[in-house]
Amino acid sequence: MAVKIAIEPIFEADFKDCSYGFRPKRNAHQALDRIRKDTAKKGWWVVDADIKGYFDNINHEKLMLLVKQRISDRRILKMIWKWLRAGVMEKGEVYNSVIGSPQGGVISPLLSNIYLHYLDLKWDRHYTHLGKLVRYCDDFVIISRTSKEAEHALKAVKYIMGKLELELHPDKTKLVNMWDGKDGFDFLGFHHRRKTTETSKGQRFQETHQFPSQKAMQRMRGNIKRVFASRSTLLLDVQDMIKILNPKISGMRNYYGLKNAGKQLNKMEWYIIKKFTLWYNYKTQNKRRYAGNANVREIIYKNGLKKLVG
Repeated sequence: MAVKIAIEPIFEADFKDCSYGFRPKRNAHQALDRIRKDTAKKGWWVVDADIKGYFDNINHEKLMLLVKQRISDRRILKMIWKWLRAGVMEKGEVYNSVIGSPQGGVISPLLSNIYLHYLDLKWDRHYTHLGKLVRYCDDFVIISRTSKEAEHALKAVKYIMGKLELELHPDKTKLVNMWDGKDGFDFLGFHHRRKTTETSKGQRFQETHQFPSQKAMQRMRGNIKRVFASRSTLLLDVQDMIKILNPKISGMRNYYGLKNAGKQLNKMEWYIIKKFTLWYNYKTQNKRRYAGNANVREIIYKNGLKKLVG
């Protein structure tokens, strides 16, 4: 952390505006807002890119060359090199690290941003006419106007990835046609798709809707399901369960509570009520598993359970 605090401002001075991940005063919501605005400005084609095993395939020598462009202190450089070469332990045996960044370390996100800053730099210098790059750590999309621009953008990205000795995942990288709303893409836990919006005055217009993706919905359900998974929770009372759930609900609402996410969050809210009803009936030895759904709903909200919507 001390090294990160010392060197991060040096690299921050160079990092491009298209990068949003793990940077001071930048977050995922800013990246999502950028995508929403850029797709509204004739950004009808999107390169949805996925780097194959990014953290496991970072070339140490090339990363150190990029670090040395801004850092000359030999002690810092030696320390970073040792972290990269520290190795991993599996089943009691140590394996040397030849490539890849040590995941879980506080400096790893900065090192990953330094490595992919090469992509940002090359794009800013040579390829901005092909589309707008939006990157969050190793996840990125390119928003183009036409299919030809998107195709050329994908070729350019593959060329730059080759320079970094990285590879795009062939099955997960695709071109998305946003024009008619029949296709969309997932990014940062949200699904992005053009849909028709109607104002209170009856005026209709097209805009990009952003709502939790199917994978995000599965993660949220899994997060709630784990709370109720253990039979030991039957020993707790309603207030105790609400204390456990409220921080999780707040976290989901803070991240996923965007303008067009109401439908998905309503589904999630009903899932929570359903799991609470099942738990409550087990606790009160009611054999009808989902009986008294409305009664349980009234009880939990009276006792302070937070809502995902509204």
